[in-house]
Amino acid sequence: MKTLVTIAIVFCLLTHPVVCKKHYNDEEHSAFEKSHKKLSLQDDPSYSKLEEIQDHPLGSKILQTIALQLRGNESLSAVSKLLNDLKGDLEGKQIDADNERAQIGSQCKKDLQNYSQRISLSINEIKDAEFKAKRLNEAIAVYQAEINEKARQIKVFQAKDDTLRDIRRQDNLDFSTRTTQMKEMVQAFEVILPKLHQVWDVAAQHKAGSFIEEEAINEALVQLAKIGEENPITAMVALTSTLEPTAVQTLIEKMESIRDSIKESIKAEEEAEAKNARDTDTILAAIFNAMESLTREKSSDEEALQETIRNRDIQDKRSRDAHAEFNAAKNGNQQRNQQCQEYELQYQQNTIERDKQIAIIRDVQNIIATKIEVVTCFVEENNLF
Repeated sequence: MKTLVTIAIVFCLLTHPVVCKKHYNDEEHSAFEKSHKKLSLQDDPSYSKLEEIQDHPLGSKILQTIALQLRGNESLSAVSKLLNDLKGDLEGKQIDADNERAQIGSQCKKDLQNYSQRISLSINEIKDAEFKAKRLNEAIAVYQAEINEKARQIKVFQAKDDTLRDIRRQDNLDFSTRTTQMKEMVQAFEVILPKLHQVWDVAAQHKAGSFIEEEAINEALVQLAKIGEENPITAMVALTSTLEPTAVQTLIEKMESIRDSIKESIKAEEEAEAKNARDTDTILAAIFNAMESLTREKSSDEEALQETIRNRDIQDKRSRDAHAEFNAAKNGNQQRNQQCQEYELQYQQNTIERDKQIAIIRDVQNIIATKIEVVTCFVEENNLF
């Protein structure tokens, strides 16, 4: 523009020096005034505000729209209406966003409280389940120890029972052997003694030189020898046959004493055997009762152990389920909290941007209403036409 003016002035001076000089002075004065006015408009604070507005996408579009209106020499009333509508739309959107934020914020608060409650409940459930499981494990250990101890005691009692029965059988066998031998001796005495009495009776009536008496004695001795051939006292019979008839009486007395002593021993053995058998039976009965009692107690402990194990398993499952609930609630809480924070961040960003856009519209409206020349100057200088 300045170049064209300069060329025109030079051309005028060459062709019409006087006229051109006057015209030049007028043009120069007009240009000076325009330049001074432009500088004055550019120094206006509204001009700087328009520069700020142009840096914003919405502001740039608004200024371009104003430039189109100015280029067509059209009224800016349409622009004003557009700006009012746009501002009203933005304000309406902000109201809707505020209402939505209030609803979402309330829902976020409820959701996070719910997750927090779930986390708290699951923690309490875990603590309770683990505490009960620990107690039940301790009870299980006690039951197992008691069952093992009762099993050991039963085994000890069974070993005692077996030992006592073996001892009883051996004692009874020894008793039978002893009493059988003693009874055989008594039986032998019962056979021998009558014959010895016969010998003694003959000897008592003996007359010297009597062939019949001597023959009777010899016959009695022969019978004793025959009786004692397979008898334990065969030697005694042989010894008796060598004795004088007068010594037989002493032998009879000794043998009867021995026989009676053996009978007393047999009776004592039988009484001792009977007492031993009763005592053993009493002990075996006590062992049996103890084993029965221990067996019942062991069976009861085993049932209690299984029930305790089932209860422990229930508590373990409670703990596992509570851990799963805790993890689910914790993850849900984190995700929901992140969603709420992201929404709040987006709301804040949108609000800031919307407030900035509304502020731009208000600034433009104010400048248009009060500083239209500044707007026109700005549009010209920034080639927005």
